[in-house]
Amino acid sequence: MKNLIYVVIFLVSSLSLAQVDFTAEASRDKIAINERLRIEFKMNVDGDNFTPPNFIGFQVVAGPSQSVSQSWINGVSSMSKSYTYVLKPNKTGKLTVQQAVMTFDGNEYKTIPQVINVTGAVETPKGPDDQSISADDSVYLVAEVSNSNPYLNEAIRVVYKIYVSNQIGITGWNELDSPKYRDFWSQNIDNRNRQVQNGTYLGQPYRYLVLREAVLYPQKTGILEIEPLTLDVQVQVPTDRRDFFGRPYTTTVSKTVSAGKREITVKNLPALGRPASFTGAVGDFDFKVETDRAQLDAGESLTASISVSGSGNLKLMALPKLKAPQSLEVYDPERKNNVTTNIYGMRGSIADSYTVVPQYGGKYVIPPVEFSYFDPTKEQYFIKNSAEMLLMVDGDAPTTAGANPVASTADETRNVIENNAQFAFIKTETQLENQTKTYFFNTLTYWSVLGGIFLILPLVLLFRGQQEKRHSDVVGNRIRTANKLSKKYLSTAKKNLGNHELFYISLEKSLHNYLKSKLRMQTAEMSKDKVTALLAERGAMEGARKEFIELLASCEFARFTPSSEASMKEDYEKAGRVLNDIDKQIKK
Repeated sequence: MKNLIYVVIFLVSSLSLAQVDFTAEASRDKIAINERLRIEFKMNVDGDNFTPPNFIGFQVVAGPSQSVSQSWINGVSSMSKSYTYVLKPNKTGKLTVQQAVMTFDGNEYKTIPQVINVTGAVETPKGPDDQSISADDSVYLVAEVSNSNPYLNEAIRVVYKIYVSNQIGITGWNELDSPKYRDFWSQNIDNRNRQVQNGTYLGQPYRYLVLREAVLYPQKTGILEIEPLTLDVQVQVPTDRRDFFGRPYTTTVSKTVSAGKREITVKNLPALGRPASFTGAVGDFDFKVETDRAQLDAGESLTASISVSGSGNLKLMALPKLKAPQSLEVYDPERKNNVTTNIYGMRGSIADSYTVVPQYGGKYVIPPVEFSYFDPTKEQYFIKNSAEMLLMVDGDAPTTAGANPVASTADETRNVIENNAQFAFIKTETQLENQTKTYFFNTLTYWSVLGGIFLILPLVLLFRGQQEKRHSDVVGNRIRTANKLSKKYLSTAKKNLGNHELFYISLEKSLHNYLKSKLRMQTAEMSKDKVTALLAERGAMEGARKEFIELLASCEFARFTPSSEASMKEDYEKAGRVLNDIDKQIKK
């Protein structure tokens, strides 16, 4: 009998356990990131200690709202209890609503996890039946593009505006997704004087605010996408409740708005009529080539500048190179930028400044430089040429082949001793003294001075000869100058640590001048393959050769990609180490 009672109790307990129903129901299993989801946790018993999930990946915008109902049908009692939440996803992808937990009669029950697939933003979001629905037709985020069919490297404007109905208010917003400008050169425009303005949208009156402005330069042709800007906006919407004076109460709800993707179809620059000198300049420009002086002495330096001014892709174009006679030593240019960027694009000027050193006297002609650009407004190429420039250099004319200027006006003979004042310390006149005094002649002092003269005179002549030989050594002078400039620019690079552009310009100049000094190369000859081959021929080890080429690549890539101060410091230390290693390894 006792056993029978235990069996009955077990069966009743099992039956009661089987009757407990605790479930989770989501309104949808697939939503966009700017839509909302309602999830309801239901139980058919009056459970205790209900614990919701932590809703990882979601934001709770409403809830929990609790409801309890009980009914009697044919003498049988039934009840229902639920907890409801309204959720907004924070990111795209597959998100999981984890288990909720409750207890009943000392037993723990859990719901089944709900998997929600969250996609990108949609232009017309849908939501659950909550207060946020009233804001759906009241807030819009719009991306206005000035030109959806530009030319390659033609500036376009993107303006993001939020439109708000007069019936609601906004208390703030958070940025969920920033617009991405892949395949564009871009710059955000700082707009600190944002003011609410009145306008129309979809034929209806709205208030609007400019949130963000950017100028873009497409860097490739074809169909390019601008990823959307997505905001989480706190909206004040009216409710059905009213105060004593009949004015509706408001409640703050969260609404996600998105500008949506924008497609830009980029046209290639026309091939017909494209000049051979075209290097990618797009806009409207003026062009100028000038020197800081037209007359100088041999061995002195002058500055030749190639500059472009106007409006267009100034930071993205390449300037033409300075052409000069081979007898003029021309060093790598230093880029100077004076460019400002506003919502309409870049405006200002850029210039390449060359240091030019003539080794000999004579007349040198710098030929005209050609610059061409494409004007997208007129859809036409334009060519501009500089005037021919004449340099008059005072000094001796060249005596070695291969260093002849275009025309020479200097004398062919060279003076070994140009200034007799160098021997002014030699006394050439005898001063007579009274016979009562001690004679200087035939004294120890006399013979010491006379002997000193005969000893010093050959040394002076030897020094002058060496000096003349040094001056006539064009190749040697170039090597020594390049070596000094290499050390100078490496020191300049150290001073510019933290300044991305100036650091890598100085470092590149240091490396180029090092090659001029050690390998007797000119800038135009400095291909990576040739540099590697010459370093190997001179005995530089493979590791040093590889690191040197990596430094050249870093300088080249740094023009297009930003670098941290840490990476700049690493490249500087690497340059000092590599140059020192190569100095020890190469054959003298």
